[in-house]
Amino acid sequence: AVVSTQSMGQQGLCYLIRSAERYGDSPTVTYDQLAGDLPNISHLGELSCKHAVKCYKQIAKAVKKCMRSNDNFIEELFGNAQILYRVKAQDIVNEFIANHQNTLFGELANLAVANFRSINDVKAFFAEYVDRDLEAQVSSDAQVAAREVQKLAHQWCKSGCSQDSTDFLQELFGNMHGGQCVDAAQFCGACQENANRHFKSGGQQIPCCLDDILQKGIAAYDYVSAAYGARIDEWVGLVSQELSDEANAKAAEFAAEVNRQSACIADAYDEHNPDCSSR
Repeated sequence: AVVSTQSMGQQGLCYLIRSAERYGDSPTVTYDQLAGDLPNISHLGELSCKHAVKCYKQIAKAVKKCMRSNDNFIEELFGNAQILYRVKAQDIVNEFIANHQNTLFGELANLAVANFRSINDVKAFFAEYVDRDLEAQVSSDAQVAAREVQKLAHQWCKSGCSQDSTDFLQELFGNMHGGQCVDAAQFCGACQENANRHFKSGGQQIPCCLDDILQKGIAAYDYVSAAYGARIDEWVGLVSQELSDEANAKAAEFAAEVNRQSACIADAYDEHNPDCSSR
């Protein structure tokens, strides 16, 4: 199991490094680039199917052992994480803030650093804004979600969905690229038209195993919006009060663009989602 965890960690880190090299200097990312990278993602999916369960059990066993033998394990864990942040990441974060002053993400990073300097600050936040009823609800929902994710992961791996999804997305992205579709951050317009043309001309349809994941994701989003939407809006309001007018305007612009692109994706999905009832 230790070997499994090491294999996943090494491969995941390798992918992150290669992704940074592949996309780091690109002003835009195209669907053609994404299509070329899908075999790497598929490999990670296959690796996860092979090792993830063993890796999780190994880590869970070690954590439970530490918690049984040390009543202060969680406290010390956060303390060590704080030390690691100061040694490895604090200078990088401060440099990011300095280089992105008067921007939305710069202000958000600065706000986070100013308000969460230690584990005690995190505890104080939860004590003020997360009551026991909300904590119990989140805990219960998290357990249900964990079981559902485990079930979906088993079905995904058993059906060989990593390869099926890779084949589908490679063909789709390849057919979407071209003409006026030159930026994968933009689906509305030319890219959506190319996607519609792909499906209508007999292109490969969404695999049912992938559609299962999409349907569960949509249901989860709807549930979170209904169950926690009011509380999330409250927290967003608290953050908004601390941001400049310029940052708030940028946040509103960003949210509007995300909603616009999401609506286009939803329209395309509704028009071309597969009929999996006969399975």
